Amino acid sequence: MKYDLICLGNLTIHDIVLPDQSKQMGCFGGDTIYSALGASYWSDQVGFVAPIGTDFPKEHLTTLQASHWDTRGLPQRSIPSIRNWVIYEDNNHRSWVLESNPDDFFELSPTIEDIPKAYLKTSAFMILAMDLAAQESLAPNLQQYGLVALDPQEDYIEGNIDRILAMLKNVNIFMPSQVEVFRLLGHHDYEQACREFVAYGPDTVVVKMGSEGSLIYDATKNCFWRIPIFNTRIIDTTGAGDAYCGGFMAMFIKTGDLLKAGLAGAVSASFAIEGSGLTHMFNIKKQEALSRFEELKTVVTRAQAKNL
Repeated sequence: MKYDLICLGNLTIHDIVLPDQSKQMGCFGGDTIYSALGASYWSDQVGFVAPIGTDFPKEHLTTLQASHWDTRGLPQRSIPSIRNWVIYEDNNHRSWVLESNPDDFFELSPTIEDIPKAYLKTSAFMILAMDLAAQESLAPNLQQYGLVALDPQEDYIEGNIDRILAMLKNVNIFMPSQVEVFRLLGHHDYEQACREFVAYGPDTVVVKMGSEGSLIYDATKNCFWRIPIFNTRIIDTTGAGDAYCGGFMAMFIKTGDLLKAGLAGAVSASFAIEGSGLTHMFNIKKQEALSRFEELKTVVTRAQAKNL
């Protein structure tokens, strides 16, 4: 079987403190699973690779297996998993407190050797936020197999701007957030930022803009698309950007259409924010995703018509 997309990143454990001070310990998290779930609404050929630690809860592996996910891409390391306290306040603001040793991040990030051989027969790889050195190793090694997309990690940017920009020569699609654009380039002109990034290598840049949607730039056509969010009730924004990346890439591989990819990414993100954690995302039906896709497509088509 040839895969459409392989998502590479981290799986994490979240210990959650709710506004009433009640706790939910050992919850399932991580950019890899959010991205893979976001992609799964548009493709059945999605896999993921993310090392897990010695303390990774078995019930999360059971959840994956019960949902028919292949778990070959979860090599176990001999150290504890990445773990965070996630502390919520009444205004839906949340703060993160790292429980793990930052020196373990490289070992808990995937390497080319961790990728099952069957996964190398894929159309695209989504390199998610993880240890910078791990990303630098993956990008050039994966280009020989398929399209490479990169989501940077905002926390490692300071002091490493040259390394990150140099990495873009091995990337086809670059997918930073607004914060990451500013930290890398020092300004908020996102169209200009897209043009600056493509000078380093990628053909496509996607700026994730939170509640403002996303901005997509196709350098080969010198063309921009602005994609709004899909309006829905916001419970928890954790993982929305990762789900967007997965949805975007799965639809792009399927259609080669950046506009459709942006719509799919927005829909995948909308499901991520509708619940606390990610358990609810396992229950989304493809028909629900398609219905939202068509609704958002109508919104964008009408907006384009008004601007003509």
